[in-house]
Amino acid sequence: MSVIVKESYIGAGIVYVAGRDVGNASGVEVSIEQEEKSLPNYRGGGGNYDSVTKVSSVKLKMTLNAFSNENLALALRGKVSVLTADPVDNEIVVAKLDGLAPTEKLIDISKPVTVTNSDGTTAYDVDVDYYVSAAGIRAIGTGEIVDGAQLKVSYTSAAGNALEALTEAGVTVPVVIDGMNDANGKPCVLRFYLWKPSPTSSLSLITDDYGSFDIEGEVLANDAIVAAGKSKFFKRLAA
Repeated sequence: MSVIVKESYIGAGIVYVAGRDVGNASGVEVSIEQEEKSLPNYRGGGGNYDSVTKVSSVKLKMTLNAFSNENLALALRGKVSVLTADPVDNEIVVAKLDGLAPTEKLIDISKPVTVTNSDGTTAYDVDVDYYVSAAGIRAIGTGEIVDGAQLKVSYTSAAGNALEALTEAGVTVPVVIDGMNDANGKPCVLRFYLWKPSPTSSLSLITDDYGSFDIEGEVLANDAIVAAGKSKFFKRLAA
């Protein structure tokens, strides 16, 4: 008598790209594109005499909810650099009434900011003559700052990191999904040996709900795997 195996599946897990936890991932999907070649049956009766299906590509797509610069660098083929907290003295910006005069660095708004005229003889008042944001200085139309005036801004830059988008040729990285089948509580692990993500086609930057973005790339064949019966692309381990 055969035994019926119940193996329902609800997937969850942690996604690691080159060993780095990418944070909350709301979706991971594998797609396999195939190419079929067929030999028509010329012996009468129609149909095909033989056919073969070849794998033309293996794609891995993940939907990420963590908008870190490291994740965005994967999606935008970018480079991430570290920003240190440094004092900035007398940076020159051009005032735009009720608009933004951006500073070169990210302003740490928890630290004092000083704004003066170009020769430093007049100090302007925050929330009266200008507002401060992380991006720069916004001159208030009812204040003393004149549109187009050169200002000197002194502040402390915020520590963090910077992403330079679309500057890299792309990376090829391993991906491991440390997964769990929530339907039965059993672990399942997927290992993709060589994944080459492509730049994302769109990125929503202002939304009225939690944001997410997709990264898709090709899973390349790993020539280091030569044993018979072993996949060059990925494998799934399940308890």
